Amino acid sequence: MSNLGSSLGVINFEKFGEAKGKVFTADNFAKDWDSIYVIPSELSDGVVNDRTFHKVDRKALVLDIKNPRMAYVIANQDSPVFVPAARFEKIEEGKYSPKGFLIFNLDFSKLLPEFVLFLCRQGFWEKLLKSRDYSLYFEAFVLPNGDLASHTMEECFLYDMSDSHGVSLKGEIPSLSQQRDRISEFRAEEKYLDDIVASKERKMLKKTSSDLIHILGTPYTRINNALELLSLDVDDEGKSRINYIRDNFGYIKRLIEMNGVDFNDYPKRKINIVDFIERYILGWENYGSKTFSIEFYYDGELEEENTILANETALAIMMDCLLDNANRHGFHKTKASGNIVKIHLDRTSIGSKNAVIIAIGNNGKPMPKDFSIDDYITSGKFGSETGRSGLGGSHVFKIVSSMGGTLDFISEEVSSANKNEWWTTFMVTVPLKL
Repeated sequence: MSNLGSSLGVINFEKFGEAKGKVFTADNFAKDWDSIYVIPSELSDGVVNDRTFHKVDRKALVLDIKNPRMAYVIANQDSPVFVPAARFEKIEEGKYSPKGFLIFNLDFSKLLPEFVLFLCRQGFWEKLLKSRDYSLYFEAFVLPNGDLASHTMEECFLYDMSDSHGVSLKGEIPSLSQQRDRISEFRAEEKYLDDIVASKERKMLKKTSSDLIHILGTPYTRINNALELLSLDVDDEGKSRINYIRDNFGYIKRLIEMNGVDFNDYPKRKINIVDFIERYILGWENYGSKTFSIEFYYDGELEEENTILANETALAIMMDCLLDNANRHGFHKTKASGNIVKIHLDRTSIGSKNAVIIAIGNNGKPMPKDFSIDDYITSGKFGSETGRSGLGGSHVFKIVSSMGGTLDFISEEVSSANKNEWWTTFMVTVPLKL
């Protein structure tokens, strides 16, 4: 057993005047288990001074003096980080408010950063902060020769305070192995509760979507019937306008329908994949992005065998996701003459079964180097700051899985005649049906 006080050490901060560098802010505190560690390159640049900031040029634990949150900053002498110094701000005469962050050396042989987050999430850090009598920090420390010594907030915080405050810094910290066990148990409990909440939210969303589809069913059918009647008495230009309206209504209906849906429940039928893609592209031209052009080609063998067992609405949602992501993340919604999406169908196999591979590639911005297919299909993860589109990889994966298919992507540099281009290509492989 150890204790919190003996696991934390005081840092002697360097005086630096005014400086430019990487600045730690409240936004950089750990938001989850994956964001505990902060590297300087993640931070924004700023101008600071040593009156309100500390220069941290080593690995350090940063704790908020007012809130239960933490981060472990991996700084060094070549890549220092400037952290707002813990201090008291005068509100009015005799009243002060704590401000800034506490910064400590952390003894890894006694305390893990993950366990500090555990303490924050369990309320220990909040209880500890509320137990401190801040007035004690203003008591002057008199040296034997009569001089007054000034102390950092970190030094004051580590002073041994009475148990009468409710929580002592001498509170026992378990061994490293016990810390790891507690962390694992707590994370498992968090995941279990998150799954329950997510399940309830999905059920609520699915019910809301079902209610909307039910309510929209009658007017949607009436609109389609009206459009059919209109198309009987108009020329080709008029029919084109009617198709424009019909395709946009269909897209809106799909957006509502896909939220919370179980794609395995969708009824499937045999679909000519070549014919479907050709029709889909025509529809996309009516409701989709204008930031890129589409090229479509397919293997000649698919003229003979080209049917898959699928649901046409689900297939359309899958294509919506892939093309909308190309617009948002590949081209950043910016139209340019060279922006291209290529859709290519080719014969392949899944085990002993004949299959078709649907390759959808774009020459926009590539995926991040460390972004994997697992990241893409995980709900809540995004390939860039332009995420949260509502059309995600998790939908694509669920639809592909419901058809017994597989999903993967590559993002690589390809040399062309005039320049080197980056191509991100998603490969959807689906069994063919006779």
